[in-house]
Amino acid sequence: MTNLKSLKKSIASTESLQSIVTTMKAHASTQIHQFERAAQASVSYRRVLDTALAVLLSDEERKTANATNGDRTIHIIFGSDHGLTGNFNERMSFFAEQHIPNDAHHDILVVGQQVYDRLVTEYAIKDNFSVPQTEDGIVPIVQRLLFKIGQLRDEAPVGKILLYYCKPLENAVLQEEIELLFPLDLEELAKEHEHGETNRISIYLMDKETLLSNLLQQYFFLTLYRAFCYSLVSENTSRINSMNSAEKNIDERLDEFNFMYRMKRQSSITEEINDLLSGFQALKKSKKNLPEE
Repeated sequence: MTNLKSLKKSIASTESLQSIVTTMKAHASTQIHQFERAAQASVSYRRVLDTALAVLLSDEERKTANATNGDRTIHIIFGSDHGLTGNFNERMSFFAEQHIPNDAHHDILVVGQQVYDRLVTEYAIKDNFSVPQTEDGIVPIVQRLLFKIGQLRDEAPVGKILLYYCKPLENAVLQEEIELLFPLDLEELAKEHEHGETNRISIYLMDKETLLSNLLQQYFFLTLYRAFCYSLVSENTSRINSMNSAEKNIDERLDEFNFMYRMKRQSSITEEINDLLSGFQALKKSKKNLPEE
């Protein structure tokens, strides 16, 4: 009976774990849909920004905007704060190590405690930022990142800013990406301009420099915002993949426990029946041996 109690306890614990995994998968799926919608919206708006910048920047202004006067590079790496994401953080850490030199010309900013813990022994990380868990939570983190980038650019000239994140593809496949945040990809902007060019004449209803400054601020903000969305979709996709593997193992373990319980229960019932039969036979035999009156 002790073994039966132990098995019942194991079954209850496994079923509880199974319920937790199911809840985590449902939550991750909800998160994916939320951040996919945000990513799609940011992509659409980014297309408008790209076109506006292409129209606003003349050929000469593009050359000026593309000129950099610093040899330092800021690297921003996106990961997760929490575990149970499969190899998501290991992939991002390894990807960063493959592309980022370890010297004074490279400043590292990390989003996510898990990636920070994996890189802190290799790099002198300038700052670490938490990962937002809601769409509304992305905005204040992006603002903090932009503020930190501004501080680093004030300290010394920066020639390049790169973003490292995981991007979701089809069929739950993930791919590491490096995106250029600064300087602007002017060739790509020129293509956007040529693609959407018409005979219409652009008219500015405000000072051109002010308009350009505002557009650039939105460009930097939106590019970081989109990187967060892609990374969060990837994180939750990896979490679901991990939970699917865990769920399979739990199901197999639960089947094993239930089988063991049934076998043990059947064995216990058989023993009880045998005990009853043995007792009955012993009683019957003892009655036969009693002297007749």
